[in-house]
Amino acid sequence: MTEAELIIIGNGMACQRLLAELVQLPNRPASIVVFGAEAKPAYNRVLLSSLLSNELSDSAAELASTNWYAEHGIELICDDEVVLIDRERKLVVSRHGRYRRYQQLVLACGAQPLTPAYAKDSCGNLSPGICHFRNWQDLATLRLAGQQHHHAVVVGGGFLGLEAAEGLRKLGMQVSLLQRGAYLLNRQLDAAAAGLLQQQLFDRGLNILTHSEIDQLNYKRGQLQSVTLTSKQRIKADLVVLALGITPNISLAQEAGLKVNRGIVVNQQLQSSDNSVYALGECIELNGETFGLVAPVNQQAIQLARTLCGEIALYHSEKTATQLKISGIALSSCGDIAALCASSNSFDACTEYLDSELAQYRRLWWRGPCLVGAVLYGDTRLSQQLSQLINLQQPYHGCRSSLVLGQADTIAPEPLALSNPKQDAA
Repeated sequence: MTEAELIIIGNGMACQRLLAELVQLPNRPASIVVFGAEAKPAYNRVLLSSLLSNELSDSAAELASTNWYAEHGIELICDDEVVLIDRERKLVVSRHGRYRRYQQLVLACGAQPLTPAYAKDSCGNLSPGICHFRNWQDLATLRLAGQQHHHAVVVGGGFLGLEAAEGLRKLGMQVSLLQRGAYLLNRQLDAAAAGLLQQQLFDRGLNILTHSEIDQLNYKRGQLQSVTLTSKQRIKADLVVLALGITPNISLAQEAGLKVNRGIVVNQQLQSSDNSVYALGECIELNGETFGLVAPVNQQAIQLARTLCGEIALYHSEKTATQLKISGIALSSCGDIAALCASSNSFDACTEYLDSELAQYRRLWWRGPCLVGAVLYGDTRLSQQLSQLINLQQPYHGCRSSLVLGQADTIAPEPLALSNPKQDAA
């Protein structure tokens, strides 16, 4: 049985960024083994929707070839997930019976998609005609469905749901998107920005239903025919795509006796309750926070690489701007937008800008002299500047109307004032 200085469980984007950082450091572990559950090496999950709609070739999502791992002396084991961690013997066991000892272990297990009860059969598996949109196998399933089916229902009005819906629409399917809440992207956008987004997507041909959930799946001779909503409305569907969010994958860590809560609990060194075991990415929880965006996970990888090479490095979570592009529509938000929209007592004033003709919208939230939140729609060039202001939390005494317009917008028409009892005078 061989021993590796470092074993990484999970070969997703977090793992690949960690490896890319490690190979550049002089004191990197000499022997590294990576176990991946999927049949192919790490790829960019963010691009899955572009692959689905045939906007990009499959090779565009590749993060590193199998040759890259070999060139850097990394043993890559695909299609063989780890099923057991023996912390006492510092040993991992894979589904296909591989045994490897480790000196240091990193868990990059990612997250699992949420599956509602109505979408499961009696054995707990997905019912016929139901799929997620999370990995390469899901992509293959949806590509085939696009050739064989005509009516799709996408459940979930978050980023992944919108991207899946647009991808299927571009394949020629009639697509209905269901959002349980009052508007799309309700954790990143306010109602005004979400309204602009919904109108643009509706104009493209998406059928969007808010305040909507599935109550029942309707089959005929084993084939999905339609779904019935809780409102009793019936919608044609021979395919249902679930995009209801994710939950950290903690099962392996939990079985190994590591401390877990919502995620694998780590400290600022990304070290678990076992000082030989680290974790990063979507599977972790740090100070009560979990992570689902690329930017913080990349920062974790940079810090953890230094730690694994013997340096003292701490990860500090920041409110990074969430920048999204949904089929060509640019969006950005920073701060706890959901909380700001939920309670007018959480802020003191707003500064807003709207250009209906250009479909551009910006809203800034203020608490005293400090910027605490920002939403940008259609033009996101100010996102980096605004996220820095939010993170610094230093008083801003400049002209707020000039800030929301931005340097590039000084020659733009005067903004349209929006009705808001806490809006600054422009």
